[in-house]
Amino acid sequence: MGKSCCFTGYRPHRFAFSPDGLRPEQVQAALGEQIRRLYDEGYRTFISGMSAGVDLWAAAEVLTLQETHPEVELIAAVPFAGQESHWPIPLQREYRRILDAAQQVEVLFDAAAAEKNAAECYKGRNRWMVDRADTVLAVCEIDVADSRTGTATTVRYARRLQKRILYIDPVTLAVTEETVQQMEFPM
Repeated sequence: MGKSCCFTGYRPHRFAFSPDGLRPEQVQAALGEQIRRLYDEGYRTFISGMSAGVDLWAAAEVLTLQETHPEVELIAAVPFAGQESHWPIPLQREYRRILDAAQQVEVLFDAAAAEKNAAECYKGRNRWMVDRADTVLAVCEIDVADSRTGTATTVRYARRLQKRILYIDPVTLAVTEETVQQMEFPM
């Protein structure tokens, strides 16, 4: 069995998209390029948190890779049942298409847990993914230490577990790898 990678990153509204600048399809293409590189390194299992933005874009790229490499596995880590219920209809369709194509679907919390505290469901989903991944592919700034986003929390958790972290800058799409030696660990 090959190595595994999970994804974390921003929702679409967090990007500086513009008609003459960065576009969603460019972010998705950058994800696809890194997923193919990871495949070349022996990664066969990819875990998506199935949220709008980076999670779904990465999952779609994994499905594209499966067309030529059927041994690739997509795990859909759904934070809670019905998370997509308030999304726009086209996004719900894409979500369901990806869920239907995934080799494994893990719904981690029920709707009642989400109603009580959705943020904890997302946090639990993120930890579940990092716990099962050898590498985290993050679309965010490399210096996320002070940020309170779910992406930053996921990266900090991966750092504590000394996971390999690859960053795709959300503006330039440049790729950086954080090594264990570069990680700062709170005392």
